[in-house]
Amino acid sequence: MTVMRQFNGGLIRQIMNSSKILLALVILLSSLPRVYAAFRRVPYLTPDSFSYLNLARVLRGENISPFDLHRDDQGFRTPVYPIFLNTIFFLSPKKGTEEAILQRIQRHQGFKIDAWHLKFFTQKENLKLVQITQHILGILSTVLLFQLLLSLTGNSLIAFFVALLVIGWNPTWFWGFELAILTEILTATLLLTLLWGLCKLDQTQEIRPRSLWWVSLLGGLLALTRPQFILATILPLSWWLYKVIRKSAVFSWHSVVALLLPPLILVGGWITRNGIRYGFWGISTVTGFNLCIHFTSMKRIDAFNDKILKQTLYEHIPKCPKCSVKNYRFAIIHIAPNLMLKWKLPYSAISKKLEKEAFKAIIHHPDIFMKSIITAIITFFKPLPFPAGFASFFTIWFPFGLLLKVGGLALVLFMPRRFPHFIRILAAFSVATILLTVVVAGGAEPDRYSFSMEPLLALLTFVVAYSLCLHLWKVEERK
Repeated sequence: MTVMRQFNGGLIRQIMNSSKILLALVILLSSLPRVYAAFRRVPYLTPDSFSYLNLARVLRGENISPFDLHRDDQGFRTPVYPIFLNTIFFLSPKKGTEEAILQRIQRHQGFKIDAWHLKFFTQKENLKLVQITQHILGILSTVLLFQLLLSLTGNSLIAFFVALLVIGWNPTWFWGFELAILTEILTATLLLTLLWGLCKLDQTQEIRPRSLWWVSLLGGLLALTRPQFILATILPLSWWLYKVIRKSAVFSWHSVVALLLPPLILVGGWITRNGIRYGFWGISTVTGFNLCIHFTSMKRIDAFNDKILKQTLYEHIPKCPKCSVKNYRFAIIHIAPNLMLKWKLPYSAISKKLEKEAFKAIIHHPDIFMKSIITAIITFFKPLPFPAGFASFFTIWFPFGLLLKVGGLALVLFMPRRFPHFIRILAAFSVATILLTVVVAGGAEPDRYSFSMEPLLALLTFVVAYSLCLHLWKVEERK
C-alpha cells in the first residue's frame, strides 16, 4: 500500500513538473467540451454574420452588383475573416450546409433565412465546418496562452490552470463565440499568436530581420480582422525600437523594412481597394456610424445638427421592429438606405458625412460623448455573461472575471518599473487599444469588443501577480 502511494505521488509530481505532459493535458481537456459542442450545437448567425458572408462572396467573385447595399458591404467590413470563411468553404469536402442543420439554425434562432443566403448555404458554404474550425482555434488559443504563461512565468502549473480557466473551459468560448459566424475567435487567436511570436523573439539573443517579417504580417492581419486592433500594426515596431533604445537589439534598416512593409502592403492595399471600388479611402466605412452610435445609444438624437438626419431617425424608430423607444442604439445603421436617398449620396459618402455630423455633436455636446465613453469603459471591463446552460456559474465567475480584466493592468500602470519591459509594452498596447475602442466604437458593443482582449488582460494579471509573489517571497527569505 505504501509503495502504491509513493508510486502515485511520484507519478503526480512527474506530471505536475512536466510541461510537455501538462501541454498534452491542456489539449485533451480543452478538446472535450468542444467535441461535445460540435455534436450538440449548430452555428449561430447574427446580422453581422450575413455581412461577413456577403463580403466573402464579393471577394470570391460571385455575381453581385457593386451598388447593391444589401449584398455588397460597401467597405463596411474588413477582409481577413471573409477570406478565412472562403478558405474553409474551398477546402470543405462537403459543399454546402446540410438541410437538417439549416432547419435547426432557423428553429433555434427564430428567423427564416432568405432565399439569397439560402442559395449559397445549400450549394457552396459549409457553416458547420466553420463552427468546427473555430472550435479548433479555441484549442489552439488555449495552447498559445499556456505557452505564453509558461515562457513568462516559468511555472507550468500556473500556465496549465490559467489556460484552461480563461479559454479551455470557458463556456463563453466553446458554447458561445466559437459557434458564431463572427470575427471574435479568429481575432483572439491572431492576437495570441502575435504575442507568442513577440515573446519568443524577446527571449532570443539575436533578432534577425526574417524573424520580424511574420510578426509584422500578423499585426497587419489583425488590423484587417478587427479595425480596433489597428495599433497592432505598430506593436512589433514599438517593441523592437524599445529594445534598440535599451541597446538589447542592433539597429538595422533591414529590420525596419521587415517591420513596416507587411502591414503597409496589407492595410494600404485594402484602403486602395476601397478607394478604387467605392471612392472611400479608408480601412472601413463603419467609423462614421460608430461615432454617431455614441449619441443614439444615449438616446440623444437632438445632439445632431443636420435636420434630415434627425428627422429620418425620428421617423424610423417607431416603425422599425429592431428598434424601440427605449433602445435605438443601432438605428443610425438601419437608416443608411434612407439617408442615401435624402442626401443623394453614395453609401461611402454617407459614412464620411456621418463622421462630420458626429464630430459636430462631440464639439457641441462633449458631456454626452463623455458619458457614453464612461459607460463603454464600464461595459468593456464587465465580464461577459455565460451563455444559456452555464448562467448559474456566472455569479461565481463575475468577481474573478472582473479581476482578470482589471488586476494586472492596474498594477503595471501604478508600478511600471517593477516589471519587465515586455510586460510594460503589452500593458501600454492594451490601454491604447481599449481607449481607441471605446472612443471610436464604444457606443456600439463594447462588451463584445472586449472579448478578444480578455486573454491578453488575463495574461497580464497572472504574470504580474506571479512576479509580485516572487518578489515578496525573496523579501521574506532575506529577513
